[in-house]
Amino acid sequence: MSAHVVEVEMSSSIYYPPSRSRYMLDIDDIMVFPDFDYVPVLPPEPGESWYVITEIVEDYSVPLVRPIFKVEDKLPGHFWMVTFYTDNSWEDARDCRPGRLICIRNGRPMQFADGTCGYRIDDPSTVIVLPCKMRKLREINEYLRQRYNEGLLLTCVACNLPVAMGCRKCKTRYCSRECQRRDWPTHKPICKILKTLHEWNRTDWG
Repeated sequence: MSAHVVEVEMSSSIYYPPSRSRYMLDIDDIMVFPDFDYVPVLPPEPGESWYVITEIVEDYSVPLVRPIFKVEDKLPGHFWMVTFYTDNSWEDARDCRPGRLICIRNGRPMQFADGTCGYRIDDPSTVIVLPCKMRKLREINEYLRQRYNEGLLLTCVACNLPVAMGCRKCKTRYCSRECQRRDWPTHKPICKILKTLHEWNRTDWG
């Protein structure tokens, strides 16, 4: 597969260091969350990282061989393959199914023996599987950005009172167990998504 270089015009912006009290994550930042056209072809420099976010559209797994998934890029209509080559590939891919996201840390495209292009997973620690589609990820990210812009990021999500406690996993804030119980039906399906977005928001990507 021939690599091509795309010139990117970088807009000047203020650098904000990672912070729990500030939410500035931009899913469309092509340096941090590149689509296939902008994925680096070289390994990351020390301290540098990125995530390739893809949505599973079809399961092409071969029984007794390895898990294989057809995925769609952040660019609608751009499809690639993700293949697991890990030691325990079926266990590592157990949460992968159509309608979910495979997020690959420092993913770099390659061409497989059958001529298809995509991503080879050798290390399960480089993969996060999120139980949502790309559209939902964008909606939740925008919701967090909006709460920050309105000065509500550090308040209870159920009643907007200032608080210091939160969900043990994703740190969503609640002022009381009552508010947490009331919000649980809404919160449970997106807890892992919120946890991942908050972690990305606090990451120094180099």
